[in-house]
Amino acid sequence: MNTLSEFRQSLQKMFGDAMSRLSTGFLELSEQLKSAGVSQEMQKHVDHVFKQTLSANQSLSGEVNALIDTLEKTEQQLARVQEEQRRLEALYASGILFSSETELRSLMEKAIDVVVKELQADEGFIVLVNELGETDSIFSRNMNPDEHPDAREMSGTVIKSAIERSQPVQSETMTSDIELSRQNSIIRLGIKAVLCVPLISGTHVLGAVYLDRRNKEQSFAESDLTFLLSFAKQIVRGFETSFEISALQKKLLTEISMKQSDLRKEFLCDEIIGSSATLFDVLRVASKIAPTDAGVLLLGENGAGKDLLAHAIHRNSRRRNKPFVIINCGAIPDNLLESELFGYESGAFTGAAKSKPGKIEAANGGTVFFDEIGELSMNLQAKLLRVIQTGEVERLGSLQPKRLDVRWIAATNRNIAEMIEQGTFREDLYYRLKVIELTMPALRERKEDIKELAEFFLAKYGGSTRFTLSPDALETLELYSWHGNIRELENVIHRCVVLAKTAVIEVTDLPPEIVEQATREPFVGLGKPLLDAEEEFRRMYIIKTLRETSSVAEAAKALGINRTHFYKLLAQLGIEY
Repeated sequence: MNTLSEFRQSLQKMFGDAMSRLSTGFLELSEQLKSAGVSQEMQKHVDHVFKQTLSANQSLSGEVNALIDTLEKTEQQLARVQEEQRRLEALYASGILFSSETELRSLMEKAIDVVVKELQADEGFIVLVNELGETDSIFSRNMNPDEHPDAREMSGTVIKSAIERSQPVQSETMTSDIELSRQNSIIRLGIKAVLCVPLISGTHVLGAVYLDRRNKEQSFAESDLTFLLSFAKQIVRGFETSFEISALQKKLLTEISMKQSDLRKEFLCDEIIGSSATLFDVLRVASKIAPTDAGVLLLGENGAGKDLLAHAIHRNSRRRNKPFVIINCGAIPDNLLESELFGYESGAFTGAAKSKPGKIEAANGGTVFFDEIGELSMNLQAKLLRVIQTGEVERLGSLQPKRLDVRWIAATNRNIAEMIEQGTFREDLYYRLKVIELTMPALRERKEDIKELAEFFLAKYGGSTRFTLSPDALETLELYSWHGNIRELENVIHRCVVLAKTAVIEVTDLPPEIVEQATREPFVGLGKPLLDAEEEFRRMYIIKTLRETSSVAEAAKALGINRTHFYKLLAQLGIEY
């Protein structure tokens, strides 16, 4: 009982007691007046005063009751306003929640969770239908529709009715709705009240939201229906947004895949394995400069694939049918390198029995690739600079220069700018070589490609056996820092194929130093700018989370990231999923 009702009862009792005492008092007074022989006129006057007092008290009682009635109505109106305000707040909060939720299952599960709680239903689920009106998906809060037949059974009765008519189905009580109360599912499940609203997008019915009460004889009010209709519109908007984002993501991934496919068709580089955004950016630039004669300086760590990129640039140039000459500046002794580069005439030095063209001359019409150019001595740097500047090469012992038509590509794993400051590399040669500068990313900077690279090497060394990596083995490889880059990965895979006991490579088949480092070292290596290290850590941590959760929605939830922002982050970090 509320406070006003209690106050009314208390007041009525007080007035009743007062009137009883007043009546008793006037009766006693009237008897005393008669006994005392008071005149009838005086007695009439006393009776008149009694009646006026009685009338005044009754009037006051009526006014107080009227005031209480007004207060009770005001209290009820206030309660309705507060309830409407609370539900508006719930709708607003749900709108914000749904606007940030782009994964369909998560959206529907959150939606049914909110509405079951808000409308105090015992059971509830959302049914989505296909273009033929057949049940496609069921999302439930209090039960698993795949294991519980209620949802699918109800979808053939109440929900089917709401979808086919595109109208809400509401039953105040099942006993009052003869048509519904005769349904076998209604009887069997002991349903007391039902509320079902179709989900309509334009002219299409997407499905319906179904709620029921089974444990109490309490109908769904009109205000419940009004709330559910508004809530259903928000679900539809969330569904439309989710569908649009999903379509855009698929389109984006398709476009990226097509661009990569088109690039690899135009830019022949089959020997360069990988499809990461980091590698794609390098190949895209390489495809643009390949047809030109611009000099290229390739930077990157040992084993990253600089030689493969240099060869790809040559293969896609107008010089593809001409020589591609590789000069490894670090592998040839310095005292022999000059003659190897420029050639010599007979008698130029002891042992020079006959003339021999140098490697640069032998590349005429084609491409010269100086691998590890940073190992070249200052003396040879000066002579190479002259060749590049003049376009002529002069053999040792000869005074007759020869015209050349070659393209220059150089590569190094060293910091040339630092070498220039130290006086160990010529600045003018550096600028001659670096018309275009490209950095081949280290393997740890494109760990998305490890799986593809590993599979390539497994096929290369596996022969007729189809080797595969276990998920744990792949994760261990991705956590390793790979200071030897692709060359090191190739050697590791080759070792695993030789020593593996089965066709599935497990963690136990990997070298101990890789397993040990992968378990104790951070995702990123030392010696790089903080921002780069942070980006690499984020990339690897997100990849690891995606692999563990197997779902974009679950990964975003685990990371505490808004779904829309998470997709942007995936694109920003070049992670395809």
